[in-house]
Amino acid sequence: MKQCFTVLLSLLMLAGCDVSIDTNAPATSTSTVQLSDPGSAQLQQRVVGNAASFLLLLDAGSADMTWATAGSALKATTSEANWVKGISGLRMGLGELKQRAHFQITFTKQLPDAPPGHYAAVQSQSTFANMTVTEAVLLNEEAEQWRVVGYNISKTVEVTAGVRLF
Repeated sequence: MKQCFTVLLSLLMLAGCDVSIDTNAPATSTSTVQLSDPGSAQLQQRVVGNAASFLLLLDAGSADMTWATAGSALKATTSEANWVKGISGLRMGLGELKQRAHFQITFTKQLPDAPPGHYAAVQSQSTFANMTVTEAVLLNEEAEQWRVVGYNISKTVEVTAGVRLF
């Protein structure tokens, strides 16, 4: 599970960068993530739709139902109980969802410490009652189905000017 989150974090950092890809260059490191063709609009909609369905389950408080959407790569690294406990812990303290903004998607065929495959990272700015976060869902294509293999939240803490830290 820790590897899935590390992989997801790597993809998320790339999603915000201006990346140029030399498809003729040999891979020099197993930790390098090469972005792949984003595919058709239909493919992107299908992937984002699967990610959104997963997020709706979490929004409804049904973290236990998300195991059914999990891919074999995730199921090979953790148990259902650990998965549910982990994602429930990530969302603790957020409160009720108020708004989920546009989705961003990034595709790759290779991730560090993961088997080769077709992966997609879907990111969304989400505003909850208690804070705004960036949610990220990592999916892997298995038998023409996009399955969840990771989930993470990036929380931003804002400090107002009137607060003394030391």
